Amino acid sequence: MNDGIDDLLSDWLDGENENPASKSDVPSSEASETIAESLLIHGMLTDIGSGDDAEAERIGAVMQRIDVEFVNGSLNLASTSVLHGRRRLAILTSALAIAAAVIVMFSVFGPHRSVSAAMASLDKLMEAAAKPFDHTYRVRVVEEYSRDKRPKNLSQEAWDREAPEQIDGATIHVRGADEYVMIVMLKTGKTRTSGCDGKISWAFREDGPVHVSEDLNRFRGGMPGSQQGMPFLNIHANLSQLKVGYEVELTDAPEIGTDGTLLSQLNGIRKSNDVRGPKQVHVWFDAETGAVHKMLLDGLPRGRGGPKSVTLELVDQPTLPSNFFSHETHHEPGKRIRYKDSQR
Repeated sequence: MNDGIDDLLSDWLDGENENPASKSDVPSSEASETIAESLLIHGMLTDIGSGDDAEAERIGAVMQRIDVEFVNGSLNLASTSVLHGRRRLAILTSALAIAAAVIVMFSVFGPHRSVSAAMASLDKLMEAAAKPFDHTYRVRVVEEYSRDKRPKNLSQEAWDREAPEQIDGATIHVRGADEYVMIVMLKTGKTRTSGCDGKISWAFREDGPVHVSEDLNRFRGGMPGSQQGMPFLNIHANLSQLKVGYEVELTDAPEIGTDGTLLSQLNGIRKSNDVRGPKQVHVWFDAETGAVHKMLLDGLPRGRGGPKSVTLELVDQPTLPSNFFSHETHHEPGKRIRYKDSQR
């Protein structure tokens, strides 16, 4: 508020029955109505502009205009009661018209701006994910499905099947869109390592041969979300699914990462059951670089004994050797190779 409205407000709050004579000849009841009307409109506009500096600045300009109208009107209220009534009605009508126009503007354009901001953030995430920078993530199981009730659309055989991998605690190294290495512990106590160097995909158990394929998605079956078409390791390609199958929102409340980085949050909620993918996807990312620091996949498929929801948290951003994503880097020389879909 400007100084004029502040003076009126102070008099209104401090006085009991009338305004100080030095301030105005306006009766207390009339001043009270003027102040109440101004506060009502200010409150409406402040609620609209909260949380956005640019919007708050524009709202502030509108409120200052309303303040001027009220102060000018208040200073002239003592002329006659008739003129006062007309003047106050005109001021109130003008102020309410301004407020209504602002409310309509933000009702119409606010959601579109929010969606545009979310889409811009998605584009930034995919652009960052495509860059050849190394990131290491740790997988954590957030929630398991209850074993008390089998879904109607899932066979008893699928319900009884247990995943051989223990996803909880798995380590994932990622470089760009198509280079990754994932190390998981099997329930037998041995490890399974799978990966892709951008040209071939591969997988092996520590006591078995290396399986190699020219299909880059061949060994993504153990990845969180892979059964529904949104594996984390192909974030560059699969985050585009959020654009068409999810309601996406960019939250206003930033968070502080474990390393002190200011993180923005993007939430995606699946539009319908016809869309393949987790029910909800939440991504925390560095707003400056677009690097994903944490991803929560919630509502994963129940087949293969997988969990209901998992998180992938950034634990390191190392500089890995250039050949790190080739299978030769992760096993001893002379290990037997099996090619899955070629004539070799």
